[in-house]
Amino acid sequence: MKKQGLHNKLVKAFLVQILLISLATLFGVFSAEKIVEKVLVRQALVGEAAHFWMRYQQNPDFPTPDTLNLKGYLAVDNSFANIPEPLQKKLPGYFRADFNGRKPIVYIEDYRSARLYLVFDEEQVANLAFYFGVVPLSLVLLLIYLFAWLSYRQSRNAISPVIKLAYIVEQFDFRRQSLAQLDLNELRRTSDSDVIKLIDALDHFTERLEQFIQREKNFTRDASHELRTPLAVIKSSLALLQKRTDFLPNENQSIARIDHTLRDMESLIETLLLLAREESSPLPEGDVLINDLLIMLMEQINQAIGNDKVSLEIEQNCLLLIPAAEKVLAILFSNLLRNAFIYTRQGVISITIGDRQVSISDTGIGMSQHQLEHVFEPFYRAHADSNGHGLGLTIVTQLCNRYGWKLKIRSKQGEGTRITVVFPKARLLGGRTDNI
Repeated sequence: MKKQGLHNKLVKAFLVQILLISLATLFGVFSAEKIVEKVLVRQALVGEAAHFWMRYQQNPDFPTPDTLNLKGYLAVDNSFANIPEPLQKKLPGYFRADFNGRKPIVYIEDYRSARLYLVFDEEQVANLAFYFGVVPLSLVLLLIYLFAWLSYRQSRNAISPVIKLAYIVEQFDFRRQSLAQLDLNELRRTSDSDVIKLIDALDHFTERLEQFIQREKNFTRDASHELRTPLAVIKSSLALLQKRTDFLPNENQSIARIDHTLRDMESLIETLLLLAREESSPLPEGDVLINDLLIMLMEQINQAIGNDKVSLEIEQNCLLLIPAAEKVLAILFSNLLRNAFIYTRQGVISITIGDRQVSISDTGIGMSQHQLEHVFEPFYRAHADSNGHGLGLTIVTQLCNRYGWKLKIRSKQGEGTRITVVFPKARLLGGRTDNI
């Protein structure tokens, strides 16, 4: 669901307020009309009838009511000659009746051998109610709407700097610009002290965050460079050792483990350097055919750390082009494949290339729910006896976050793990059947 901005919420609140006021007013008018018709008019007619019967007892020739809005008729001893034809068959009660092209309120009451008909035509009263009730009420509603509009304008002016601040932050490209370039000076001209405090706090926060990021990048870069020198010494020494032929079998295995660890360290340092310098000098991007890259990586890692008890499969449902730097994709999938090989002692490691996504699954030792909750934390290793550094999935997560890719992971202890990377901007080239 799309989230609403502060301005939209404000407009919605005032519209709802006006709607509720209008509905309450209409309900009040309707209720007043019904009360007048069902209660007040009826009580008035009952009172008129009681007054007439009292005078009628004193004087049988007392005339029936005859005013601008009220007309009375009297039928004595079932003689309805003087009663209008539409009313002759009506029984005592209170109701509306068709009479002379109108529908006035009629009240009929019996007293001994006489029957009194009171016809109340409220048209004049309705006109008076319109001019003295509805018209003033409409003016009051217009004033309420005007005050609501003025209140909305005042509220909008009060929050407009906040809305503008949100817009500036939303439009700012944090990937291509440093936090120091976030210019908020235009908003400082506001007279709202709270907004100025918010801007000052945001400036202070961005300044500290920029310093922290810069320190982290400098440390990562410097540490990576410093580590290259001892690794180069180890690598040259290892190359000299590998030229010797007088080693025992177990010594050859130790040298192979050293070589494998050295390659892992080189890959880790290369990744750290990439993460440190990528923001300031982004790598050139192009369309990478992920099918060929994955086949190459799978063969390289299998030769380095694979074993005979693990078989490899790749299912290519399409040719998938990903707009990214090939080096970044190589680091991403190298870490995922290396994890799959490390945690799978026997079984199958399979790669599935599908609609804008790549999945790597294994039949390894898997992870519990608790381990899944911490698996993306730096230096966390789900299994302490593994040979990993605990940075693989952390690096994968950082790369996915930086490039807008989605990472999904499912795992069950004792059954294996499946990791899927979704590439929203990838393009499909068509089907492919040369699965391995």
